[in-house]
Amino acid sequence: MIVMKFGGSSLEDRAAMERVVSIVASRVRQRPVVVVSAMGDTTDTLVSLLAAVERGDAPSATRIAAALGDAYRSALFSLGADGPMATARLEREIAGLERYVGGMLSLGEISPRSRDATLAFGEMATAPIVAEALRTRGVGAVAVDPREVIATDARHGAATPDEPAVRERIARVLGPLLAEGSVPVIGGFVGAARDGTTTTLGRGGSDLTASVLAAGLGAEALEFWKDVDGILTADPRIVPGARPIPRLTFREASELAFLGAGVLHPSSIQPAIDAGVPVRVLNSFCPEAPGTDIVRTPRRPAAGDAIAASIAHKRDQVLVNVHSTRMLGATGFLRRVFEVFDRLGVSVDHIATSEVNVTVTICAQPGAERLAGELSEVAAITTRRNVGVVSVVGERLANAKGAASRVLAALDGVEPRLLTYGGFGANLSVVVDDCDVEAVVRRLHDRIFGARARRKEARCG
Repeated sequence: MIVMKFGGSSLEDRAAMERVVSIVASRVRQRPVVVVSAMGDTTDTLVSLLAAVERGDAPSATRIAAALGDAYRSALFSLGADGPMATARLEREIAGLERYVGGMLSLGEISPRSRDATLAFGEMATAPIVAEALRTRGVGAVAVDPREVIATDARHGAATPDEPAVRERIARVLGPLLAEGSVPVIGGFVGAARDGTTTTLGRGGSDLTASVLAAGLGAEALEFWKDVDGILTADPRIVPGARPIPRLTFREASELAFLGAGVLHPSSIQPAIDAGVPVRVLNSFCPEAPGTDIVRTPRRPAAGDAIAASIAHKRDQVLVNVHSTRMLGATGFLRRVFEVFDRLGVSVDHIATSEVNVTVTICAQPGAERLAGELSEVAAITTRRNVGVVSVVGERLANAKGAASRVLAALDGVEPRLLTYGGFGANLSVVVDDCDVEAVVRRLHDRIFGARARRKEARCG
């Protein structure tokens, strides 16, 4: 049994959906469970719809909802998937979206429950289209309402799956379908609270759905089908010759996801990691490409291996420095500083400390603007905006001789604002001005992976 997750770019139009149908059909013997995101940029469009509602722009909100409905109807018909069952289900989803829009406009406000119900439209509408397209091509697929399987808490917009409850529902809802040889198709990102109200899982939610299902099913593998040939040695928009990484450990993949590699969200693979389910990242536009395997145990290093697996980066970060000589020799400085971060709900990415100094990087987030005022009661505060973080990631870093010197050599002519490295960690990160990020990524890639990596490898299409 495998779980196959297809992202929005893999479902963006008829040609992409045809490829997805072909890929799933080729794996029927492996008893797949299929998880789908919303088509293309549907979720972004729904966010625009909600913004129109918030500003009271009824014509725009109504127009966006109607256009989405037409786009999904068009996808259904173009795939020849307009059977009565799929058509009826799609029309129910479209009518539900229009009803929520009308209700929110009448009330003049958007409740968290209404926001989640609206944002769920894309996944809820995509699953029956994909399932019907599979059925018309001879695959016994069944669209499954994710709210019947993905039990969550009631934190709308960022709900957390209740994994024990999900396992029970998997056995009750998906078990009989799999036993009869059907292929369940379920929308990601969406769940239901204990009272039955629709919830969404937040950023990376569709991948998280797939990971939770893979863990609950005890799947043989979890496949994430993206629009790239796996996880790459760097962002190809910065390094055109970045190449796919054949194999990563769970730890390396988690670090890369957290540190800015956009292929997977940090939390999305954790349930699979905890359950020991092998993960693969594959390209739906080039199914024959080998992709990236994410495994628990690192292989033994071979001669000529690079000292790292990949280079990640984050842009538009903020560097915050907290300094207090009043606390020299006193206890409690760090506790008092981080109590402020905790109270304001500000998440810290990187940190360097001394007895009287704490330097951290944060991204723009609620509460960040209040940090300076609150921390000024503890110490002197300075902030530096428009910085970026470039991170070299790999399990070999801890034991690779000369790793730090290679990173520092790549910074020649660039002023580092902060360096962080854990002796038992898998990443070495440097904070630089945002305008220097791309140059540093390219220099590091050349030094670590060699000039040959600049030659772009042949790709499908």
